[in-house]
Amino acid sequence: MKTLKSIVMGFALLIVCGVANAATKTTHSGLGKEEVIDAYLNAVVHGKIAGIDNAINDDAQFNLTRGDNVNTMSKQQMLAALKSNENIEQDCKCTSSIVQDDDDTVIRKVEMKYSDFTRTDVITAQRSGNSWKITKVETSYN
Repeated sequence: MKTLKSIVMGFALLIVCGVANAATKTTHSGLGKEEVIDAYLNAVVHGKIAGIDNAINDDAQFNLTRGDNVNTMSKQQMLAALKSNENIEQDCKCTSSIVQDDDDTVIRKVEMKYSDFTRTDVITAQRSGNSWKITKVETSYN
């Protein structure tokens, strides 16, 4: 009987220790880094603006370089520009490459090749709490 009590107490102690050391899983309720990049590309290339507002940080900066001119746009200005091109499919070939990808920042270079010029976007997204947001886009034309 003593042996049975010792075994039961040992299992109880093992369960208590296991529960006390149990790791909690964090849930990511926001968008992931690939989702924010995809939302931006869907808006720019395919004219699908659903979800783009949530993918862009409120103080994001958009710099467009055309020749010697650099135009800077805010999130609201960019959303207005994207909305004016809603449901318009761009006639371009789109390629993407990773410049940097770590736990808190992703930088992706996207080239959109049209028949007579190339648009290059360098997209920076950063972790913001449990989700990712686009914080900066540098656009140039060649």
